[in-house]
Amino acid sequence: MIDENKFRELGFKCGLEIHQQLLTKQKLYCRCPAGYRNDTPDGEIIRHMRPTLSELGEYDGTALMEFKTKKNVTYQLYRENCCTYEMDDTPPFPINYEALEIAFKLAMLLNCSLVDELHVSRKQYLDGSIPTGFQRTAIVGVNGWVPYKGRKIEITHVCLEEDACREVSDIGHEIIFRTDRLSMPLLEVITAPDMKTPKEAMEVDALIGRILKASGLVRRGIGSVRQDVNVSIEGGKRAEIKGVPQTWRIEKLTAVEAERQEALLEIREMLRVRGITDKTMHGEKFDLTKTAAEFNIPVLNQALKFNWSIKAIKIEGFAGILNYRTQEGMTLADELSGRVRVIACIDKLPNIAVSDTPEMAGFNIETWNRIKKICECKHTDAIAIVWGPAADVSTALSEIKIRALEATLGVPLETRQALANGNTTFERVLPGPDRMYPDTDSPPVEIKAAWLESMRKDLQPPAYELEEKWMKAGTPVEIAAKAVVSPVRELFDTLLKKNDLAPEFTWNVLKNAGVNTPSDKAGENYVMAFEAYRLKQITKDSLLEIISQINKNGGAGIRELLDSHKVRSPKEKPTSQLVAEQLKETENLHFKSRDDKINYICGRIKEGRDSRTDGKSIREAIEKLLP
Repeated sequence: MIDENKFRELGFKCGLEIHQQLLTKQKLYCRCPAGYRNDTPDGEIIRHMRPTLSELGEYDGTALMEFKTKKNVTYQLYRENCCTYEMDDTPPFPINYEALEIAFKLAMLLNCSLVDELHVSRKQYLDGSIPTGFQRTAIVGVNGWVPYKGRKIEITHVCLEEDACREVSDIGHEIIFRTDRLSMPLLEVITAPDMKTPKEAMEVDALIGRILKASGLVRRGIGSVRQDVNVSIEGGKRAEIKGVPQTWRIEKLTAVEAERQEALLEIREMLRVRGITDKTMHGEKFDLTKTAAEFNIPVLNQALKFNWSIKAIKIEGFAGILNYRTQEGMTLADELSGRVRVIACIDKLPNIAVSDTPEMAGFNIETWNRIKKICECKHTDAIAIVWGPAADVSTALSEIKIRALEATLGVPLETRQALANGNTTFERVLPGPDRMYPDTDSPPVEIKAAWLESMRKDLQPPAYELEEKWMKAGTPVEIAAKAVVSPVRELFDTLLKKNDLAPEFTWNVLKNAGVNTPSDKAGENYVMAFEAYRLKQITKDSLLEIISQINKNGGAGIRELLDSHKVRSPKEKPTSQLVAEQLKETENLHFKSRDDKINYICGRIKEGRDSRTDGKSIREAIEKLLP
């Protein structure tokens, strides 16, 4: 159980960036069909990324970091789903108006003020996931809100943008992407940091997700929605947890991130007490390649076989700091390792060893004592060792020094990757404002008031309004949340209006009968079936059968179907007589329990009758007559 009060005391703040694919036939800036492919690609191309200057003549920090990785980027292509636009060989086509209309409708549902002219910007993406090196994005609405527990959560921006490639693999300096998803229309919903606890972050994400899904205008299924979750605490800095695929994971991920920041602030204070700042640490480097064979450490012996470089960096004043716990099962040394894995591309773990954890990577205290002597360490100093190709090791040592310097300042600005256990690991440096600049290939698009008004007239009410109405009618919260994003949403709403049956009963019948995509023509037939049950003209079993039949063929001949399932007339053999007969036949049979005997007799009687016989009345008769 997560203690909500603890996070309020930490000054927890969280904002969301929800990325939801739109349900369109074509991609955003070309005419290729939108959709996923899992068959063999038709071809491949290889690219290399490099940073470019912003309009102000500055480089974005993330772009520079990605450039350090020296990745070979391979794109898997499909002839039908990819064209020269995606590969940056031709300018963009005019924007997809189907996607534009959906984006404005969703911005309306989020109570946004809408733009009267659409301007497309470029957002640099140097991780290779977009071949152009940037993502085209445009604001469609600002200053929106969603209701949450008596207050309003601010929606700062709603943007229409193109999706990136799917990552297939990322090993060392080789990364492979699949381009089927590339340039599919994507809605980005950005909230203010209004969530004050991890639970609130999870619940608000679920609320916005239901609003989008209930619209019927977005794609559903795995990969169609991803959340970037921004977290900070008092004294910390914003960390972005990238690409969280499931809402339920947000609560633990944000709680762990808040505690990680708390630990990093504690590390900063310990270093300050020692007089260690970003100005006092030099990070002297040492080449251990020639002496490594004497240590007889397996990972170093293997490095020597590959003719790799083995180097160490002395981190002044950090003794006992590198093994300080930052997350469950993780320490500050894992933060250093994460930088080495991502930026230096030394990704086979363990990829470093540190003196604060003598047994790490197969080392021992005796070896560390020898290394400390070689590096002329004081008892207050720590050592980190890296092995790998010479150029990668050089990059790794620089990154270790940068991360150690950041530790003296507190919490670094980072984008982090979610792990399955709720922890996170380094993914990249947090992007800054220098990554955005106008797209000179895309002209502004005038948004006419009459067009917006025509869309607003056809707009369905937002999910939270339906949920509130249903809950007032007695629908449990859990069922309202499921029904509002279900394909049977409108049918469920109609049935609640037309009869006074319990909402939970109505929902369970639709679910158990397998109703998923009811046709409009069959709507009245569903209503007639439920009305017949309400009037006790048919049994519950008959209702399930009839609803299933309507679901299959629309309920052709519904009146005949209802007549054939009418409750049996009194002229037929009474249920009490059938029960008495079965009790006599089973008086010498042995059952484990009274319930087992009741179930057996009930089943025997129903075998001889069809679904027109009410199972509940049979059971009541048995219980009444059974000794």
